[in-house]
Amino acid sequence: MPQLPIPIDILRTRLRIEVESDDTDLAALCIAAGELIERETGVLLRSQTVVEKIAGWRRTVLRKGPISAITSVSYTDTNGATQTLPAAEWFTFEDDELIVLDFDTSAVIKENTQPTVTYVAGFTDVPHALQQCIVALVGAWYSNPEASNVAALAEVPLAYRHIIAHFSHRSPIR
Repeated sequence: MPQLPIPIDILRTRLRIEVESDDTDLAALCIAAGELIERETGVLLRSQTVVEKIAGWRRTVLRKGPISAITSVSYTDTNGATQTLPAAEWFTFEDDELIVLDFDTSAVIKENTQPTVTYVAGFTDVPHALQQCIVALVGAWYSNPEASNVAALAEVPLAYRHIIAHFSHRSPIR
């Protein structure tokens, strides 16, 4: 089972659930909420290595964040051999709180191939605001597992959308 974005005991406390018999369900909901947040925002809740193909040697905002390190940039040369681009031929800068990768290289890439960037991205500790999003989602799903009673349905609080927009790796809100 994947690692929980927040500990089950914290989740139970914040949702005021006193019984432990639902821990398996709460854990599954917590993982699903974390996956949804990662998919919606492009941020990773846990630090991990990401391997991403990019479109040639042009300025690129990598898809996942927050980025803590770029490990390597590799490409396939015209002879079909994998090469690692020297660090002196690529650089990063911050633009509107996003890390941008840019290149100063003339390396020729084999036709129909793409350079690959390997980097470390994700939070070492899930920010409290994103924890609150997880709690809001889990609480809504736990309270209404079937989502079939229209009268009982309620939209997840507006705060969830606001927080997600703020943390989104793709967001214009900064």
